[in-house]
Amino acid sequence: MTVVVYILFGILAIYGIVLLWLAIGFMRTKSENQNEIGVYTPVTIIICARDEEKKIGKCLKTIVQQDYDLSKIQIIVINDASSDSTAFQAQAVLKDSGINYRVVSNNEQKGKKQSITYAMQFAQHELIVTRDADTFTTSYSWLKVISDHYLKTRADMIIGPLAIANNFGMLWALQAIENNTLSVLNCGSAFYKKPFLCNGANLVFTKSAFEKTNGYNNHIEVKSGDDVLFMEDIKKVQGSVITYLKSCEAIVYTYPCFSFAALLSQKVRWASKFKVNKNPINLLLAALTFIVNFSWLYCLFYGFLVPQNGGLSLIFVLLKLLIDFLLLFLASRFLKNKALVFYALPVGCIYPIYAVIVALASLFMKPKWK
Repeated sequence: MTVVVYILFGILAIYGIVLLWLAIGFMRTKSENQNEIGVYTPVTIIICARDEEKKIGKCLKTIVQQDYDLSKIQIIVINDASSDSTAFQAQAVLKDSGINYRVVSNNEQKGKKQSITYAMQFAQHELIVTRDADTFTTSYSWLKVISDHYLKTRADMIIGPLAIANNFGMLWALQAIENNTLSVLNCGSAFYKKPFLCNGANLVFTKSAFEKTNGYNNHIEVKSGDDVLFMEDIKKVQGSVITYLKSCEAIVYTYPCFSFAALLSQKVRWASKFKVNKNPINLLLAALTFIVNFSWLYCLFYGFLVPQNGGLSLIFVLLKLLIDFLLLFLASRFLKNKALVFYALPVGCIYPIYAVIVALASLFMKPKWK
Protein backbone atom coordinates (compact mmCIF):
# COMPACT_ATOMS: atom_id res chain seq x y z
CA MET A 1 0.00 0.00 0.00
CA THR A 2 2.83 2.41 0.82
CA VAL A 3 4.19 2.11 -2.74
CA VAL A 4 0.74 2.85 -4.15
CA VAL A 5 0.41 5.96 -1.97
CA TYR A 6 3.83 7.22 -3.07
CA ILE A 7 2.77 6.81 -6.70
CA LEU A 8 -0.38 8.75 -5.95
CA PHE A 9 1.69 11.49 -4.30
CA GLY A 10 3.75 11.66 -7.49
CA ILE A 11 0.60 12.15 -9.55
CA LEU A 12 -0.61 14.79 -7.09
CA ALA A 13 2.74 16.58 -7.42
CA ILE A 14 2.33 16.70 -11.21
CA TYR A 15 -1.23 17.95 -10.72
CA GLY A 16 -0.02 20.66 -8.34
CA ILE A 17 2.84 21.75 -10.63
CA VAL A 18 0.58 22.05 -13.67
CA LEU A 19 -1.98 24.08 -11.70
CA LEU A 20 0.77 26.25 -10.21
CA TRP A 21 2.14 26.95 -13.68
CA LEU A 22 -1.29 28.03 -14.90
CA ALA A 23 -2.01 30.01 -11.72
CA ILE A 24 1.24 31.95 -12.21
CA GLY A 25 0.11 32.76 -15.76
CA PHE A 26 -3.17 34.03 -14.34
CA MET A 27 -1.43 36.24 -11.79
CA ARG A 28 0.96 37.61 -14.42
CA THR A 29 -1.93 38.57 -16.70
CA LYS A 30 -2.63 42.25 -16.23
CA SER A 31 -6.14 43.19 -15.11
CA GLU A 32 -7.82 45.71 -17.39
CA ASN A 33 -10.40 48.40 -16.85
CA GLN A 34 -12.20 50.80 -19.15
CA ASN A 35 -9.96 53.66 -20.23
CA GLU A 36 -11.06 57.20 -20.91
CA ILE A 37 -10.24 57.18 -24.62
CA GLY A 38 -13.48 57.93 -26.44
CA VAL A 39 -12.98 55.39 -29.22
CA TYR A 40 -15.79 52.94 -29.85
CA THR A 41 -15.09 50.03 -32.14
CA PRO A 42 -18.01 49.13 -34.41
CA VAL A 43 -19.23 45.73 -33.25
CA THR A 44 -21.77 43.11 -34.30
CA ILE A 45 -23.31 41.09 -31.46
CA ILE A 46 -24.81 37.72 -32.43
CA ILE A 47 -27.20 35.95 -30.07
CA CYS A 48 -28.62 32.52 -30.82
CA ALA A 49 -31.76 31.66 -28.90
CA ARG A 50 -34.13 28.74 -28.61
CA ASP A 51 -37.04 28.81 -26.17
CA GLU A 52 -35.53 31.59 -24.05
CA GLU A 53 -38.56 33.85 -23.61
CA LYS A 54 -37.90 34.24 -19.87
CA LYS A 55 -34.24 35.24 -20.19
CA ILE A 56 -33.56 36.92 -23.53
CA GLY A 57 -35.18 40.16 -22.40
CA LYS A 58 -32.67 40.67 -19.58
CA CYS A 59 -29.82 39.64 -21.88
CA LEU A 60 -30.73 42.30 -24.46
CA LYS A 61 -31.55 45.00 -21.90
CA THR A 62 -28.07 44.74 -20.37
CA ILE A 63 -26.62 45.22 -23.86
CA VAL A 64 -28.88 48.14 -24.80
CA GLN A 65 -27.95 49.85 -21.51
CA GLN A 66 -24.21 49.70 -22.18
CA ASP A 67 -22.22 52.92 -21.84
CA TYR A 68 -21.34 52.86 -25.54
CA ASP A 69 -21.98 54.71 -28.78
CA LEU A 70 -25.14 52.84 -29.77
CA SER A 71 -24.70 53.82 -33.42
CA LYS A 72 -21.62 51.56 -33.46
CA ILE A 73 -23.60 48.48 -32.30
CA GLN A 74 -25.39 45.96 -34.49
CA ILE A 75 -27.37 43.16 -32.83
CA ILE A 76 -28.43 40.01 -34.69
CA VAL A 77 -30.76 37.64 -32.88
CA ILE A 78 -31.22 34.21 -34.43
CA ASN A 79 -34.41 32.62 -33.15
CA ASP A 80 -33.75 28.93 -33.72
CA ALA A 81 -37.30 27.68 -34.28
CA SER A 82 -38.45 28.48 -30.76
CA SER A 83 -41.83 27.18 -29.64
CA ASP A 84 -42.37 30.14 -27.31
CA SER A 85 -42.32 33.94 -27.58
CA THR A 86 -38.53 34.33 -27.77
CA ALA A 87 -38.65 36.36 -31.01
CA PHE A 88 -41.44 38.61 -29.67
CA GLN A 89 -39.52 39.31 -26.46
CA ALA A 90 -36.41 40.22 -28.45
CA GLN A 91 -38.37 42.58 -30.69
CA ALA A 92 -40.00 44.22 -27.68
CA VAL A 93 -36.62 45.19 -26.22
CA LEU A 94 -34.88 46.21 -29.43
CA LYS A 95 -37.55 48.06 -31.40
CA ASP A 96 -37.17 51.36 -29.51
CA SER A 97 -33.52 50.96 -28.53
CA GLY A 98 -32.04 53.04 -31.33
CA ILE A 99 -29.69 50.17 -32.13
CA ASN A 100 -29.34 48.66 -35.59
CA TYR A 101 -30.78 45.18 -35.15
CA ARG A 102 -32.21 42.20 -36.96
CA VAL A 103 -34.26 39.31 -35.59
CA VAL A 104 -34.16 36.27 -37.83
CA SER A 105 -36.31 33.20 -37.18
CA ASN A 106 -35.35 29.77 -38.48
CA ASN A 107 -38.29 27.75 -39.78
CA GLU A 108 -36.69 24.60 -38.40
CA GLN A 109 -34.06 24.04 -35.74
CA LYS A 110 -30.55 24.39 -37.21
CA GLY A 111 -28.33 24.56 -34.15
CA LYS A 112 -25.89 27.19 -33.03
CA LYS A 113 -23.17 26.71 -35.63
CA GLN A 114 -25.45 26.98 -38.64
CA SER A 115 -27.33 29.86 -37.03
CA ILE A 116 -24.16 31.88 -36.43
CA THR A 117 -22.92 31.06 -39.94
CA TYR A 118 -26.19 32.37 -41.36
CA ALA A 119 -25.99 35.50 -39.19
CA MET A 120 -22.47 36.28 -40.41
CA GLN A 121 -23.79 37.28 -43.84
CA PHE A 122 -25.67 40.15 -42.16
CA ALA A 123 -22.74 41.21 -39.94
CA GLN A 124 -21.71 44.74 -40.90
CA HIS A 125 -18.63 45.03 -38.70
CA GLU A 126 -15.24 43.34 -38.41
CA LEU A 127 -15.50 42.74 -34.67
CA ILE A 128 -17.97 40.00 -33.74
CA VAL A 129 -19.22 39.21 -30.23
CA THR A 130 -21.28 36.10 -29.48
CA ARG A 131 -23.52 35.85 -26.45
CA ASP A 132 -25.98 33.24 -25.22
CA ALA A 133 -29.58 34.31 -24.71
CA ASP A 134 -29.52 33.15 -21.08
CA THR A 135 -26.72 35.50 -20.02
CA PHE A 136 -26.53 39.03 -18.65
CA THR A 137 -23.99 41.61 -17.49
CA THR A 138 -23.90 43.80 -14.40
CA SER A 139 -21.33 46.25 -15.75
CA TYR A 140 -22.26 49.05 -18.12
CA SER A 141 -18.68 48.96 -19.45
CA TRP A 142 -18.69 45.36 -20.72
CA LEU A 143 -18.59 46.36 -24.38
CA LYS A 144 -16.23 49.31 -23.86
CA VAL A 145 -13.65 47.10 -22.16
CA ILE A 146 -13.86 44.65 -25.06
CA SER A 147 -13.39 47.51 -27.53
CA ASP A 148 -10.40 48.91 -25.62
CA HIS A 149 -8.76 45.49 -25.40
CA TYR A 150 -9.26 44.86 -29.11
CA LEU A 151 -7.79 48.24 -30.08
CA LYS A 152 -4.76 47.49 -27.90
CA THR A 153 -4.15 43.90 -28.97
CA ARG A 154 -5.82 43.54 -32.39
CA ALA A 155 -6.45 39.95 -31.34
CA ASP A 156 -8.14 37.53 -33.72
CA MET A 157 -10.04 36.09 -30.76
CA ILE A 158 -10.69 37.45 -27.28
CA ILE A 159 -11.85 35.06 -24.57
CA GLY A 160 -14.24 36.84 -22.24
CA PRO A 161 -14.71 35.86 -18.58
CA LEU A 162 -17.84 33.96 -17.59
CA ALA A 163 -19.30 33.53 -14.11
CA ILE A 164 -22.24 31.69 -12.59
CA ALA A 165 -24.85 34.13 -11.32
CA ASN A 166 -25.03 34.44 -7.53
CA ASN A 167 -27.41 32.04 -5.87
CA PHE A 168 -27.22 29.73 -2.87
CA GLY A 169 -26.94 26.07 -1.96
CA MET A 170 -24.43 23.32 -2.61
CA LEU A 171 -25.44 22.66 -6.21
CA TRP A 172 -24.92 26.32 -7.10
CA ALA A 173 -21.61 26.45 -5.21
CA LEU A 174 -20.40 23.32 -6.98
CA GLN A 175 -21.01 24.89 -10.39
CA ALA A 176 -19.65 28.31 -9.44
CA ILE A 177 -16.46 26.92 -7.92
CA GLU A 178 -15.81 24.69 -10.90
CA ASN A 179 -16.38 27.61 -13.29
CA ASN A 180 -14.14 29.94 -11.28
CA THR A 181 -11.33 27.42 -11.18
CA LEU A 182 -11.52 26.88 -14.93
CA SER A 183 -11.40 30.67 -15.43
CA VAL A 184 -8.05 30.84 -13.65
CA LEU A 185 -6.66 27.93 -15.66
CA ASN A 186 -7.93 29.32 -18.93
CA CYS A 187 -6.52 32.79 -18.30
CA GLY A 188 -3.19 31.25 -17.28
CA SER A 189 -2.98 29.08 -20.40
CA ALA A 190 -3.78 32.09 -22.61
CA PHE A 191 -0.91 34.00 -20.96
CA TYR A 192 1.46 31.29 -22.22
CA LYS A 193 -0.24 31.46 -25.65
CA LYS A 194 -1.70 27.99 -25.12
CA PRO A 195 -5.42 28.62 -24.50
CA PHE A 196 -7.45 25.45 -24.16
CA LEU A 197 -10.93 26.66 -23.22
CA CYS A 198 -13.42 29.40 -24.10
CA ASN A 199 -17.18 29.86 -24.02
CA GLY A 200 -19.47 31.18 -26.74
CA ALA A 201 -21.50 32.96 -24.07
CA ASN A 202 -18.84 35.70 -24.03
CA LEU A 203 -16.58 35.29 -27.03
CA VAL A 204 -15.08 37.86 -29.37
CA PHE A 205 -13.50 37.24 -32.77
CA THR A 206 -12.94 39.00 -36.05
CA LYS A 207 -14.85 38.41 -39.24
CA SER A 208 -11.49 37.91 -40.96
CA ALA A 209 -10.62 35.05 -38.59
CA PHE A 210 -14.00 33.45 -39.25
CA GLU A 211 -13.38 33.62 -42.99
CA LYS A 212 -9.81 32.32 -42.77
CA THR A 213 -10.94 29.21 -40.89
CA ASN A 214 -14.03 28.69 -43.08
CA GLY A 215 -16.13 29.17 -40.02
CA TYR A 216 -17.23 25.89 -38.46
CA ASN A 217 -16.84 23.75 -41.58
CA ASN A 218 -14.05 21.62 -40.08
CA HIS A 219 -16.33 20.38 -37.30
CA ILE A 220 -19.81 21.16 -38.53
CA GLU A 221 -20.94 17.59 -37.77
CA VAL A 222 -20.25 18.15 -34.04
CA LYS A 223 -23.27 19.92 -32.55
CA SER A 224 -21.20 21.62 -29.86
CA GLY A 225 -17.84 23.35 -30.31
CA ASP A 226 -18.77 26.72 -31.80
CA ASP A 227 -16.30 28.04 -29.22
CA VAL A 228 -13.49 25.61 -28.33
CA LEU A 229 -13.19 23.81 -31.68
CA PHE A 230 -13.39 27.15 -33.49
CA MET A 231 -10.61 28.47 -31.25
CA GLU A 232 -8.45 25.48 -32.16
CA ASP A 233 -8.94 26.31 -35.85
CA ILE A 234 -7.89 29.93 -35.27
CA LYS A 235 -4.75 28.73 -33.48
CA LYS A 236 -3.73 26.95 -36.68
CA VAL A 237 -3.76 30.21 -38.67
CA GLN A 238 -0.22 31.55 -38.90
CA GLY A 239 0.28 34.72 -36.89
CA SER A 240 -3.09 34.51 -35.14
CA VAL A 241 -3.45 36.14 -31.73
CA ILE A 242 -5.76 34.85 -28.99
CA THR A 243 -6.01 36.66 -25.67
CA TYR A 244 -7.95 36.40 -22.42
CA LEU A 245 -9.66 39.58 -21.25
CA LYS A 246 -8.98 39.67 -17.53
CA SER A 247 -11.40 42.36 -16.44
CA CYS A 248 -14.15 42.42 -13.82
CA GLU A 249 -16.09 44.76 -16.07
CA ALA A 250 -16.04 42.23 -18.91
CA ILE A 251 -17.68 39.43 -16.89
CA VAL A 252 -20.82 37.90 -18.35
CA TYR A 253 -23.09 35.93 -16.03
CA THR A 254 -25.02 32.79 -16.82
CA TYR A 255 -27.58 30.94 -14.72
CA PRO A 256 -26.77 27.76 -12.79
CA CYS A 257 -28.52 24.46 -13.43
CA PHE A 258 -31.13 23.92 -10.74
CA SER A 259 -31.04 20.12 -10.65
CA PHE A 260 -28.24 17.59 -10.71
CA ALA A 261 -29.85 15.85 -13.70
CA ALA A 262 -29.77 19.11 -15.70
CA LEU A 263 -26.16 19.72 -14.68
CA LEU A 264 -25.12 16.21 -15.68
CA SER A 265 -26.86 16.58 -19.03
CA GLN A 266 -25.04 19.89 -19.58
CA LYS A 267 -21.65 18.33 -18.83
CA VAL A 268 -22.34 15.44 -21.21
CA ARG A 269 -23.16 17.94 -23.98
CA TRP A 270 -19.93 19.84 -23.33
CA ALA A 271 -17.92 16.62 -23.25
CA SER A 272 -19.10 15.77 -26.76
CA LYS A 273 -16.82 18.45 -28.22
CA PHE A 274 -13.81 17.48 -26.13
CA LYS A 275 -13.87 13.98 -27.60
CA VAL A 276 -12.73 15.47 -30.93
CA ASN A 277 -10.49 18.14 -29.39
CA LYS A 278 -6.85 17.05 -29.44
CA ASN A 279 -5.44 19.98 -27.46
CA PRO A 280 -2.72 18.37 -25.27
CA ILE A 281 -3.35 20.70 -22.30
CA ASN A 282 -7.02 19.84 -22.38
CA LEU A 283 -6.28 16.12 -22.48
CA LEU A 284 -3.63 16.39 -19.75
CA LEU A 285 -5.89 18.34 -17.39
CA ALA A 286 -8.83 16.02 -18.02
CA ALA A 287 -6.72 12.93 -17.30
CA LEU A 288 -5.01 14.45 -14.26
CA THR A 289 -8.28 15.72 -12.82
CA PHE A 290 -9.96 12.33 -13.14
CA ILE A 291 -7.00 10.40 -11.71
CA VAL A 292 -6.46 12.80 -8.79
CA ASN A 293 -10.14 12.90 -7.86
CA PHE A 294 -10.46 9.13 -8.08
CA SER A 295 -7.29 8.79 -6.02
CA TRP A 296 -8.66 11.23 -3.46
CA LEU A 297 -11.71 9.03 -2.95
CA TYR A 298 -9.51 5.95 -2.70
CA CYS A 299 -7.23 7.55 -0.09
CA LEU A 300 -10.17 8.93 1.89
CA PHE A 301 -11.81 5.54 2.27
CA TYR A 302 -8.52 3.75 2.88
CA GLY A 303 -7.50 6.25 5.53
CA PHE A 304 -10.68 5.66 7.50
CA LEU A 305 -11.04 1.93 6.90
CA VAL A 306 -7.39 1.15 7.70
CA PRO A 307 -6.46 3.92 10.16
CA GLN A 308 -3.26 2.19 11.32
CA ASN A 309 -1.84 2.53 7.77
CA GLY A 310 -3.84 5.52 6.61
CA GLY A 311 -1.70 8.46 7.72
CA LEU A 312 -0.21 9.10 4.27
CA SER A 313 -3.59 8.65 2.65
CA LEU A 314 -5.15 11.35 4.79
CA ILE A 315 -2.22 13.68 4.06
CA PHE A 316 -2.97 13.16 0.35
CA VAL A 317 -6.60 14.09 1.02
CA LEU A 318 -5.64 17.29 2.84
CA LEU A 319 -3.02 18.38 0.29
CA LYS A 320 -5.47 18.02 -2.57
CA LEU A 321 -8.04 20.12 -0.69
CA LEU A 322 -5.38 22.77 0.00
CA ILE A 323 -4.36 23.00 -3.68
CA ASP A 324 -7.98 23.40 -4.76
CA PHE A 325 -8.67 25.98 -2.05
CA LEU A 326 -5.75 28.18 -3.11
CA LEU A 327 -6.94 28.05 -6.72
CA LEU A 328 -10.47 28.95 -5.67
CA PHE A 329 -9.18 31.86 -3.60
CA LEU A 330 -7.45 33.33 -6.66
CA ALA A 331 -10.53 32.90 -8.83
CA SER A 332 -13.00 34.28 -6.31
CA ARG A 333 -11.02 37.49 -5.90
CA PHE A 334 -11.18 38.07 -9.65
CA LEU A 335 -14.82 37.08 -10.20
CA LYS A 336 -16.01 38.98 -7.12
CA ASN A 337 -17.77 36.13 -5.33
CA LYS A 338 -15.64 35.66 -2.24
CA ALA A 339 -18.60 34.06 -0.41
CA LEU A 340 -17.77 30.87 -2.29
CA VAL A 341 -14.76 30.42 -0.03
CA PHE A 342 -17.16 29.33 2.72
CA TYR A 343 -18.31 26.48 0.48
CA ALA A 344 -14.75 25.41 -0.30
CA LEU A 345 -14.50 22.55 2.19
CA PRO A 346 -17.90 20.88 1.57
CA VAL A 347 -17.60 21.30 -2.20
CA GLY A 348 -14.01 20.05 -2.04
CA CYS A 349 -15.28 16.85 -0.43
CA ILE A 350 -18.18 16.44 -2.85
CA TYR A 351 -16.35 17.40 -6.04
CA PRO A 352 -14.32 14.18 -6.46
CA ILE A 353 -17.53 12.13 -6.48
CA TYR A 354 -19.09 14.58 -8.93
CA ALA A 355 -16.00 14.57 -11.20
CA VAL A 356 -15.93 10.78 -11.40
CA ILE A 357 -19.68 10.60 -12.14
CA VAL A 358 -19.38 13.22 -14.90
CA ALA A 359 -16.40 11.43 -16.46
CA LEU A 360 -18.24 8.11 -16.54
CA ALA A 361 -21.49 9.71 -17.75
CA SER A 362 -19.69 11.41 -20.64
CA LEU A 363 -18.51 7.99 -21.81
CA PHE A 364 -21.87 6.22 -21.67
CA MET A 365 -24.59 8.88 -21.95
CA LYS A 366 -25.68 10.42 -25.23
CA PRO A 367 -25.93 14.24 -25.20
CA LYS A 368 -29.44 15.67 -25.27
CA TRP A 369 -29.96 19.06 -26.93
CA LYS A 370 -32.73 21.57 -26.39
